[in-house]
Amino acid sequence: MITKQRCTRNFIATLVCCIGFMVGTNAQAQPVIQMAGDVWYSHTANTAVLYVDRIDNLSVAQGISVGIRLELWALPAPFTGLNQAGYGQQGHLMASYDLGPLTPNFFFSNVNSGSVPFTPPPPGTWSVALLLTDYNGGFHNAYGFLPNDFRNFPAEVFAKAVATAMTPQVGLWWSPNESGSGYNIDYKNGTLVVTVFSYKANGDSQWYLAAGPLSGTHFTATLDKYTAGQCINCAYAGRPNIIGNDGVISITFSSATSAIVTLPGGRTTSIQPQYF
Repeated sequence: MITKQRCTRNFIATLVCCIGFMVGTNAQAQPVIQMAGDVWYSHTANTAVLYVDRIDNLSVAQGISVGIRLELWALPAPFTGLNQAGYGQQGHLMASYDLGPLTPNFFFSNVNSGSVPFTPPPPGTWSVALLLTDYNGGFHNAYGFLPNDFRNFPAEVFAKAVATAMTPQVGLWWSPNESGSGYNIDYKNGTLVVTVFSYKANGDSQWYLAAGPLSGTHFTATLDKYTAGQCINCAYAGRPNIIGNDGVISITFSSATSAIVTLPGGRTTSIQPQYF
């Protein structure tokens, strides 16, 4: 009578139950390896967790696995079976987790990958399958692993990645070629506020306030003007009044410390923080 041994594997454990058994580069017989119990996955933008209650090697004595792997795939249609060839060319491997070899009549339990790297497929609706594979030297997919068991999950919609908003350095910006005017930049919670210090055509000073969302690396807002504000040595007389604007300002950031400003009339200039 063969007693089945218990072998627990998770993202911390690195030992397998087949202690003292040397495994070659190729299994002597194709093992029969199956998943049992609860099987699930989860993911964020760049990490995934793969989980299986139990993985059994139900093989005869020589059906020793070379190296078991869990593979999470995005496919054009549900995975149809272990003889499905070419899925590696049609689908996208999103995440994987290696468990190592497993001898016959042994099993892994509570298999939890922990956080492993996750790469989403191109935008669209994809069927998702978790494959239990064993290394076979190149058969069936480009990674050299042959499917032994699988689970299909409901189709999932993968959206186009949203550009991460640039976080510009706050403070006084200027163009070194245009000394005497400047741009005070403040940024928080996706909103950019720019105070522009400039002059009218006759030489009188003029400042503007522009505020709005920063979409990725691009900002656009009107150059609003105000009057009847606080004088430097007067008692507070209330908030100033907006009196319109002098057009649109656009800022495109190439980094946190460099940008191109487009001003009314189409004039452009490069700006940078005055102090890095």
